[in-house]
Amino acid sequence: MNLRTSAKSQARSPTVDSKTSTPKSQTSDSQSTLRPRRKKTTGIADTKAKRVRTGCLTCRERHLKCDEALGRCHNCRKSNRICRRGVRLNFIDIQNVAPPHVVARPHGAKVTFRDDSRLIASEYVGGFEKYPPVQPESPAEEQRLLHHSFEAMGPDDLTSLFQSVAHSFDPLDFDISNPDNADFGTDVWQQSHLVPGDELLPHGTSNFARKLAKNEGSHSFIADPDRMLLFRAFVEHVGPRLDAMDAMNHFTHIIPYYALDEPMLLKALLACGARHLSLVDSSHGDGKAMQLYDEATQDLLNSVHDSNRDSVLCAVAALVLGFFETMSSLSSHRKVHIAGSRALIRECGWTSKTPGLGGACFRISISAELLNCVRYNWSLSWDPNTWGIDMDMDHCHTSGGSSDDSWSHRILYICAKVVIFQASLCQSQGLSNDAVRAQLNDRFQEWSLYNSWCDQWEKSAPKSMAPLGYLQPWQTSSKSAFPEVMILKRPAIVARLFFHVTRILLSKSNPLQSEFDGDMRGMQRTHAHEICGLIACTKDRSLSDISLRCLAIAAECLEARSAQEEVIGIFDAIAKTTTSNIESIKDDLRQIWSWVDAHPDTVTPAQMHNHYYELDPSLAISEASGSSSDLCNPLTTTGDFSMENHPYQGYYVPPHHHHALDQYDYGAYLM
Repeated sequence: MNLRTSAKSQARSPTVDSKTSTPKSQTSDSQSTLRPRRKKTTGIADTKAKRVRTGCLTCRERHLKCDEALGRCHNCRKSNRICRRGVRLNFIDIQNVAPPHVVARPHGAKVTFRDDSRLIASEYVGGFEKYPPVQPESPAEEQRLLHHSFEAMGPDDLTSLFQSVAHSFDPLDFDISNPDNADFGTDVWQQSHLVPGDELLPHGTSNFARKLAKNEGSHSFIADPDRMLLFRAFVEHVGPRLDAMDAMNHFTHIIPYYALDEPMLLKALLACGARHLSLVDSSHGDGKAMQLYDEATQDLLNSVHDSNRDSVLCAVAALVLGFFETMSSLSSHRKVHIAGSRALIRECGWTSKTPGLGGACFRISISAELLNCVRYNWSLSWDPNTWGIDMDMDHCHTSGGSSDDSWSHRILYICAKVVIFQASLCQSQGLSNDAVRAQLNDRFQEWSLYNSWCDQWEKSAPKSMAPLGYLQPWQTSSKSAFPEVMILKRPAIVARLFFHVTRILLSKSNPLQSEFDGDMRGMQRTHAHEICGLIACTKDRSLSDISLRCLAIAAECLEARSAQEEVIGIFDAIAKTTTSNIESIKDDLRQIWSWVDAHPDTVTPAQMHNHYYELDPSLAISEASGSSSDLCNPLTTTGDFSMENHPYQGYYVPPHHHHALDQYDYGAYLM
């Protein structure tokens, strides 16, 4: 008899004496009869509270029992609170044994597990060393598994996931405002976002970037015949020139699909297409191109005036409009989008580490400025040390397309450092002899470092970046003065051209040897012939802009009359596949070569600059300037919104940096 039954019997029989004893036999009999009865009542719910093991953190903080329901528990639904999930670690188990073996995920599995034990162990002395080396996985497989894991989750699970992350994680803890202090050894974007597309705008959100990442383009199409003609001209002729260093061909195969739903970007693309048609066919006037350019410009100015703008969309549109300016003969005060696109790219925080579209826009802007700096002996406006380039060429374990991108970034970085080094050579005036000798020694050490980087790049670059075929001039039947070089991939061709240009710059900037010495002249001649041979064998018309710039740099180093005449023929061949005007380039080369039939008029640097010789003609040069080496890079004072002379004066408003995870559109993922 339990206490509750005893209490009830005493209440019904108050006259029974509590001290009345019961015989032992009767007691044993009663207990024996109660035992099976107690077994029968085991199916009844136990009154002892069951301890919750997997409840939500919200109920735990409120000291309430959680019903452990998935999605949102009953308590959180009732009080309309956010049901936060997670794991509380107390580090009670401190046994020191070998780490458990990670079971390999079966092929085709749709569930993936993220192991943070190494990260936790690294907080303790000797903890990380006890783990075996991490086995790299295929990035494509990880993306596929991530995609399937989102599809497999239900609406309540997704809502709980996003809400819990939004209130338990603050990406502002990462200091990404100062790129000098950024740790580029770790991909910070992959650690600070969950939604595909947010890596293009780490300080907020971009609907345009998310559409690209999630492939959410609509089924819109162009039904107007005139617009169809302009759109086709961009996709077939202008887009490939923008994609010269982009293996993914964003502006040819990706951006056109999503521009149909973005009027500002669509007008920018149509303006470039109209400008191309006006250059190749005189029947197409320039009026339509300027009308679309002005409309797109006004839309962009209205966008940068909105603090809640889509910065990714604005940067892409400004980049396209800047390329339109390189194709046009606009006055200098109207060319604002090249500096504007650079400022927007820096506002978005894009570097070489940014994947996809952001990295492509970064390379387009950097390569255009770099070629201008090579031609005019300018210093770069964007410090290469903040580009996020990994220069460890001895321990590079990347593979596939990302490997080609990383090696392209490395040669751009080396070329940029050499350009800055060459531009600083004239800063030794007014120093004592001892100071000059010490400075020369330091400069030679720096020069030797860059020269060794070039050697290492050529030696360590993957096979996809090296020539697939190479024939010396005497091995060919073309009687050419240049070798025949065969490289398949377009980004590899561009990287190889920048490599040879860098070598030419090094031969002209050796602090201890004149550029006219035998060794340096031989170095110039060798790499100039390599550039000419590679460009002569390249039939890809999308590389015409970069090819013209590199060919002009190489042609200045040629000495033999036959080689010079052959280069003029290469220029004429490129002119048939591009809208560029190359007559001013050829006239300038004839003067450098001291040909008798040189153009009688002197071509000043300002005239060459304001012609179509460079990729960035919006960088105006004063006509009164005597030498291009005395000028400074205009982007140095206009390429950032933090500068006093920043672009879009009177319109630009700093963006409102939303909390990246608070702005998620959960409904888009629950449809």
